[in-house]
Amino acid sequence: MRKLLAYITLVFAIGGLISELTHNFRDLKLIYYNLDPAKYYEKDKLYIYKIENNNSSNSSGSNSWYYGVLEKQKINENIYYSTSYLMENTSLDTKGQYLKVWYCKNVNKTILRDTNELQPTIYIKGIIIYALILLIIPCLISIFKKSKS
Repeated sequence: MRKLLAYITLVFAIGGLISELTHNFRDLKLIYYNLDPAKYYEKDKLYIYKIENNNSSNSSGSNSWYYGVLEKQKINENIYYSTSYLMENTSLDTKGQYLKVWYCKNVNKTILRDTNELQPTIYIKGIIIYALILLIIPCLISIFKKSKS
């Protein structure tokens, strides 16, 4: 039973490691950057040029993709979030419809927040991924360890 659990954990851990390698260790960086967001995030506006509504019958609520251009960064970005929340927080000015967002250029991450100041947060997804990655070696030891018969 212990080896089966080790194999299952190893599969998820290796998947997390491959994901982090392909994304340049984005989640590890976000763990650090979210502890002091005032230093790493800057307030911006996402000017919307396209909206795709997801009207899936399987989902409990509907979500939408909002595609736009960040005003300060001049790059394309998208937000996938609850349709009702996005509609409530969409504003309008002379340039068009926009969402108030925070952008971290170090990891190319956009956060949808309508606040004047971001609070430090714990990035749970990153912590879970790194806990799994740290379990790779103990799982390998458990799998290849000779059992006493």
